[in-house]
Amino acid sequence: MSEQQLPSQFHSVHLHEDMCKGCTICVTGCPAEAIRVRNGKAHILEERCIDCGECIRHCPNKAKYSLTADIADLESFTLKAALITPSIYGQFNVHYSKKQIHDAFRSLGFTDVFDVSEDALEISRATSYLLSHGKNLPKPLISSSCPTVIKLIEVRFPTLLDNILPLLPPVELTARRARRELEAKSRPSDKVGVFLISPCSAKITVARSPVGYDSTAIDGAFSFATLYLPLITELRKMRSDEKQKVSEIIEELKVLNLSVNAPEISDWYTDAPDGLAWGRESGEAEYAAHFLDHPEKFNWITSCGIQQVIETLESIEDGQLSAYDFAELDACQGGCINGPLMIKTGSEGLAVIRNRLRSRRAQAADFASRELPEKERPHSAEEAQNKSSPGVKGNRSLAATLAAEDASQDRADAASPMLTDLLDEPAPDIAALSFTKKITPRPARQLSDDFATARKMMQNMEDIVWQLPGLDCGSCGAPNCRALAEDIVRHQAKLEDCVTIMKSRYEELLFGRSRRPGGGNGTDRTR
Repeated sequence: MSEQQLPSQFHSVHLHEDMCKGCTICVTGCPAEAIRVRNGKAHILEERCIDCGECIRHCPNKAKYSLTADIADLESFTLKAALITPSIYGQFNVHYSKKQIHDAFRSLGFTDVFDVSEDALEISRATSYLLSHGKNLPKPLISSSCPTVIKLIEVRFPTLLDNILPLLPPVELTARRARRELEAKSRPSDKVGVFLISPCSAKITVARSPVGYDSTAIDGAFSFATLYLPLITELRKMRSDEKQKVSEIIEELKVLNLSVNAPEISDWYTDAPDGLAWGRESGEAEYAAHFLDHPEKFNWITSCGIQQVIETLESIEDGQLSAYDFAELDACQGGCINGPLMIKTGSEGLAVIRNRLRSRRAQAADFASRELPEKERPHSAEEAQNKSSPGVKGNRSLAATLAAEDASQDRADAASPMLTDLLDEPAPDIAALSFTKKITPRPARQLSDDFATARKMMQNMEDIVWQLPGLDCGSCGAPNCRALAEDIVRHQAKLEDCVTIMKSRYEELLFGRSRRPGGGNGTDRTR
């Protein structure tokens, strides 16, 4: 772990106190109102934090960070697996192949690399099975892949806990698969370690404190941002070595006066992993649609960015979105590709993923045009997934990657060999993929266990709010006036923390009079 701090059960975000200037930017920007500035330093209210990472994004002093594993932690394991989420591939330009990316991780000390995207497709298949065969399901079902969204529901929308899709996150499935495979080939003296390469702080926390299941197969989690520099250094070295080898071959051919074509260095590798689109907005829902018998009837909604997610959850709670079957909610704008622990911007990462998918389809289409007879070539994404198609028989893994120009781009992006293989499998083992314990509300906002006491505290809060100016400026160290009032009744702050109140008290001392601060922002505070 970086720095000697104990990991929290609820969050992995921590503070470099010596770097914190007490500016309150994180306070007013926290969607969970989980940060306060006291004595000039920020403090995270553990029970309220939902691990969205917004404070990491916006802290101008870089005082917030995610407490993660350290490379030195690998030394205690013999077999070390790195779990690569789909969004990670969007952080490396398309001229780096999947194999090169995996080799770069191995250069850091990992012995094996596993793609989370493969198990993401399994979850998509299970999702479509539940949508097709489930009875009395709440609508819409909310994706369980974003732990920040689950935590937000625990804290702020407990009435929607039953709407959460009761399926394990893909990273947990991959971790269990990795552990099985490594233990199967290990010796008695070997020690297996499974590590997640995480795009966000929320997944780091889930790796040690799972939500919806009792235990995890993950031993630790790395922030992708901390590994990026050594990874890209190794990849550039690979690229340079590749060019050097080609140059040497060209020189040898010149000496021998041979007219053989020299090998080319590709700028567009096509070995993108299956399920790659899961790493971006709408990817999960698009893959789920592929497994439905009638995808045209599948009605789903996507929301990205924590504020938009909050608005969507409010609409679901109000019953306004009951016409939708599924809601894919991502706390990060654009999906995991824009996680707070990523390096590239979300727009650039999305472009890389799109280009990887497009180049893969182009290569498959080119290969099909050369290898398959005219009558056997699938001419649409739908036909490529049709079992009766002549081009599918014996060539399903190839045909599934083809996309016709008249097919929708979403379905084309989601077509993959593994997806087509899964279509042939029997119904998924829902029990093996499901949560094992009920997700319960987190009473972060509860004033007291005793109803009478809580009621009295609530009344005191309202009285204090009436005295405050209503500016919600954050200068007091709380995100807004109501939050300050709550802190006061909890004996965690005092009325004089409000600079407007303090100014009023000084005026009264100096001039024997003061301007009443209440009524800010045009609020009518008369009784």
